[in-house]
Amino acid sequence: MTKIILLFSIIIFHVNSFAANYPTASLESPRSTMNYFLKTMKGFKKGDHEGLTLATLALNQSELDPTARESTAKLAAKRLINTLDRLEYIDISKIPQVSKTQTLWIYKQERIIQNNKESFLEISIGLDKDKKWRFTPQTLASIEEFEQTVRKNSVAKGVIELTSWKEKLKKFFPAWTAQRSFLLLNGQWIALFALVFFGHIFEKLIRLLIIARVKTIFANQNIHFTQHREGFFSPQGFFFFSIFWIFGLELLELPDAILGPLLRIGYIAFTVAAVFTTSQVVDVICQYLEKKALESENKFDDVLIPLIRKSAKFLVYCFGLIFIGDSLTIDMKNILAGLGIGGIAFALAAKDTISNLFGSLTVLLDRPFSIGDWIVIDSKVEGTVVEVGLRSTRIKTFYDSIISVPNGSLINASVDNLGKRTYRRYNTKIGVQYDTPVEKIEAFCEGIRQIILAHKWTRKDYFHVYFNSMGDSSLQILLYLFWRVPDWSAELQERHRLLIDILRLGRELGIEFAFPTQTLHIFNEEQKALDSCDFESLVYGKDLASKITETPMSTKHHRSGKALNDEISL
Repeated sequence: MTKIILLFSIIIFHVNSFAANYPTASLESPRSTMNYFLKTMKGFKKGDHEGLTLATLALNQSELDPTARESTAKLAAKRLINTLDRLEYIDISKIPQVSKTQTLWIYKQERIIQNNKESFLEISIGLDKDKKWRFTPQTLASIEEFEQTVRKNSVAKGVIELTSWKEKLKKFFPAWTAQRSFLLLNGQWIALFALVFFGHIFEKLIRLLIIARVKTIFANQNIHFTQHREGFFSPQGFFFFSIFWIFGLELLELPDAILGPLLRIGYIAFTVAAVFTTSQVVDVICQYLEKKALESENKFDDVLIPLIRKSAKFLVYCFGLIFIGDSLTIDMKNILAGLGIGGIAFALAAKDTISNLFGSLTVLLDRPFSIGDWIVIDSKVEGTVVEVGLRSTRIKTFYDSIISVPNGSLINASVDNLGKRTYRRYNTKIGVQYDTPVEKIEAFCEGIRQIILAHKWTRKDYFHVYFNSMGDSSLQILLYLFWRVPDWSAELQERHRLLIDILRLGRELGIEFAFPTQTLHIFNEEQKALDSCDFESLVYGKDLASKITETPMSTKHHRSGKALNDEISL
C-alpha cells in the first residue's frame, strides 16, 4: 500500500513539474506566442499529454470545423512542431516583441510548385479578434504540405524530436501509401475501408456478447427471445459501431475539411443509436414495472408507469435533438435562450398543451380514476379508461370506439367513477298478472328475499322486495338490491343468476308474469248510477279492512323489515 501511494505521489509530482515549467499563455507578442508553443510542445515530447492541449491555445482555430476542432488543432500542433524542428533551432530572442502598428509576423514563407500547381506555404503569427497573437489560419491550412517538404530533413541540433507510434508505423508502409489520390492519401483511403470493415466485425462481436448475456439473464426469468425480438439489439450494435468509427477517425490524421463531416456523421449516428437504445431500455424497465403492477392491487401504478414511460422518452428525444443540433454546429444555446426570451409568447401559444400537462399531473396526484375504471365525464362521455397520457386520456366506449379527452378539461369536469363502487345497485320491477292470488304474491316476495340471502355476492343488510304498485297491465313488485362485485362483467353474471332463480321460483309457485295488454269491454245494457252506498256496505268494508290489516303484509323475518306497528311511530 505504501509503494502504491509513493508511486502515485511521484506521478503527481512529475505532472505538476511539467505544469510548473510552462509559461503563462499571455500571447501578447509573437515572441511570447512562439516561446509558449515551444515550451508546451517540449513538455508533450517528454510525455506530458497536457502539454499538447495547452499548445493548441497558441493556434487561431476560428476557421476550423467546430466538430473536428480539437482533433484538428492537436494534429496541426504536432505538424507545426515537426516542421519547426526541421527548419532550424529557434532563437526566441530574435523574434520581435509587440508592435503597435504590426498585426502579422511571418516566420517562414515558401513558394512551391507541385503537380504543375503553384502554392504558398506560410508559418506566421498574427493578431486575432481577441487581441492575442496566435499562429494564423493560413499556417494551419498549409502546415500539412509544409511538413511534407521538410520531412526528409534532420531535426535541428539541440532539439528533441517528436516521436510517436504512428510515425514509427508509417516507416513500414510502402512509399505509395503517402501519395495523394482524390483528397486523401492512399494509406488514409485504405485505413477508412479497414475502419468500416473492422467496425462491422467489432459491432457484430459486441452484439453477440450482449445478446448471449441478456438471453442468459432472461432465461433465468423464463423469458425467451424469438428471432423477431433479436432485432431489439440492432440499435446497440449501431451504437458501438459509431463509437468505433469516431475513435478510428481520430487516428487517421485526416484533413479538417474531410474529418469534420465524417465526425459529424459519426456523432449523429451515435446520438440516434443512443436515443433508440435508451428508448428500448426505458421500454424494458417499464414492461418489468407493468408486470409488477399487475401483481399489486394498487391501480395507481397502472396510471403512473405509462406516464413515466412517455415522460422519459420525451426527455430522451429532446436530449437527442439537442446533441444532433450541436453536431450540426447549430447554436443550441441561442435557441434555448430564445425560448427563454419568447417564453411568454410560447406559453400563450401553448396554453392548451400546458393545461393538458397540468391536467395529467392532476390525474396523477388526485387519482380520480385508474386504468380499467368505468367513468362518466360531465354526463357526456362514458366508457372504460384505457390509457392516461401526457396530453389526453383515452376512453373506450361501450360501442367499442376510442374517445380522447384532453387532460386540461378534466381539471374542472365532474367525473363519476362507477368503477370505484363498493356495491352495484339493481333496481327493477317484476310484473305479475292481476288475477294472481295474494297468498302467491306473499310467497313469491318472501322466496325472492331468500334467494337474495342465498346468493354469495349480494348485500345482505340492505335490500327491498315488496309489492309496490298497480300498473296498467300488471301488479308490480319492487326488486331493489346490491352486489359486491369488482366489475361490470361480474355484475352481469350475478344478475343473470338472480333472475334465473326468480324465474324458477315463479314457475314453481305458478306465478304468471304479465306483459302489456289491453282488454276492451262493451256493455249493451243500461248502467245504474251509484250515487251513494248503503251504510251496511260501509261498515262491512271497514270490518274487512281491519281483519286484513291485523297481520302485516311483510313477514317477521328481520331481513324483510318489521311489523308496521313496531316500525312506525308518530
